[in-house]
Amino acid sequence: MKKSKILINSFIATVVIIFLSEWIQSLEILTFPPGFRHVAMFVLFFMNWLLLGKGLNLDLKYKKYIFGLSIFLVISLLYAVSGFFNFFLGLVFTFVFVILFILGSNIKTSRNTLLSLLKALLTFITLTSVYSIFEGLIKGISLREGVTLFREVGALGTMMNIGVIIALSLYVVTKNQKKFFYYALFLSLGVLLTILKKTIISNLIVWTFYFIYESNVKSRFKIIFFSIFVVFAGFLVIGEKFEEDIDKNLSYLNDVGSEDHVRLGMYYASYNVARDYFPFGSGLGSFASLSSITGGYSKLHYDYNVAYIGYNGPEHVSSGRHTLLDTFWPHIIAELGVLGSILYLFLWFFPVKKPFKLIRKTKDNFLKGISFLIILINFTMFWEGFTLYTPEIPGFVLIHSGLVGLCYFHLKQKYII
Repeated sequence: MKKSKILINSFIATVVIIFLSEWIQSLEILTFPPGFRHVAMFVLFFMNWLLLGKGLNLDLKYKKYIFGLSIFLVISLLYAVSGFFNFFLGLVFTFVFVILFILGSNIKTSRNTLLSLLKALLTFITLTSVYSIFEGLIKGISLREGVTLFREVGALGTMMNIGVIIALSLYVVTKNQKKFFYYALFLSLGVLLTILKKTIISNLIVWTFYFIYESNVKSRFKIIFFSIFVVFAGFLVIGEKFEEDIDKNLSYLNDVGSEDHVRLGMYYASYNVARDYFPFGSGLGSFASLSSITGGYSKLHYDYNVAYIGYNGPEHVSSGRHTLLDTFWPHIIAELGVLGSILYLFLWFFPVKKPFKLIRKTKDNFLKGISFLIILINFTMFWEGFTLYTPEIPGFVLIHSGLVGLCYFHLKQKYII
């Protein structure tokens, strides 16, 4: 078997297992041990790096960011509220995206191999979404009420948005093969049927960016026409439910106020933690993260009253149904503080710098397409973190850092722009 086939098959197999593992467990077919998904991601990229890698070639700026982060973390450990085990666990969960990006960006692939991988991933996303979408259309229900193979409808919505990004990227690379444009429209309809506001906004951002990027007047007209059709079809099915959901959210906010609102309350608390533990934060594994509720329940949750908001309390955490991890960025703000959060953002947004230059200047459709993919996946995951814990869920880390790393390898080469 060719090495490229090994990469594609192992990548898709890992994606299938990681994303469908909770559904498989619910059927009592298999039980996966804790940490299995993180180990599977690392093994996937490490083994392919051993097979196809050419050392660890890092940009000088990225090396500087990592060096600065390393010094920061050593100092942060001295002041950390949590114990060493929770700090170390938080280090792994919080920065696994850096490891996957480094390995991915040093795995040598041909253009055809990368495109085959993207097509296979798009096929997986479409196949796992198609039943839910048709069920919603036929029964006139939102995807919240239907069947999904993912952990919950939020994960399905995010995956469909990733599918839209991949489809539009392939549409650019293949010089406008129409099937990829229709893939993007179909999955966008699915996003609309979720009635999840943040997911719909993510989808609008993707299409808006593509509309701005696309200079062809005829193509822009096509985007507007089909977008109107998709929105009309979607709201014809779930328009009333969408309005009900907005009313429910507004009522909840009016009833509890901003400080007792689950997500807003977490942001208030994280700001207070970062202020009180300025400038290094409270330390990894201490606040609103998976490691902060591993082997116990962090006292900071009591100190800053988040234990009493929504379903954040230790009794809810013990039951496995809680809201403490509903939002991602509060744990970064609180645990890393001002300095650490800045370094984190430098590492997070590092992959988009070259794509922004290339997408405007290069005439190479392949480079344009993967630049589009890197930019939109990076910003979509960043945005999702404001309302969900998505950026640290293993399957999405695999995509927003591992897959982006595989694409970034091609941008590291010295092309004439």
